[in-house]
Amino acid sequence: MLKTTPSEQDLEQQLDNILDFVTQPHDSSMPIDNKKDEQSTFNKALYYLKNNQAPLAAKWMRLAAMAGNQRAQFYLGLFFVKGEGVPKSVFHASAWLSLASSQGYEPATAAINDIRKHIETKRFKDAQCYAASLYEQIHQLQFLHLIPRTSTSD
Repeated sequence: MLKTTPSEQDLEQQLDNILDFVTQPHDSSMPIDNKKDEQSTFNKALYYLKNNQAPLAAKWMRLAAMAGNQRAQFYLGLFFVKGEGVPKSVFHASAWLSLASSQGYEPATAAINDIRKHIETKRFKDAQCYAASLYEQIHQLQFLHLIPRTSTSD
């Protein structure tokens, strides 16, 4: 039996978790439970965050944020404030926090008020426009399955 150190075991388990997730078969005839998938993705992001793996946490947090999870949008904004797993950017932080705030997530509203003094008004307005664009992308993705596909073959 091969003995491994705890960190090697953690890495092996993480790789197994990733492989299990990536190789899951997707049955398109089954209805998609977006809330369950969104929460699962958010939980993966929190797992990596708690295990000090900021790049992986940021990756999964962005996926959850793009699935519409307001808490993930908030956390992603904080990642950009701190430069954890993503480049440090008050602009991007403002955009993600604005998006979460616009949907009623109070901690994001408080965070926006705190970082507002660290960004010029024009850049802040640009970040809000970017947040609106993100909002449109998120909702387009969420309702994509409702748009009928048309065939181009004659």
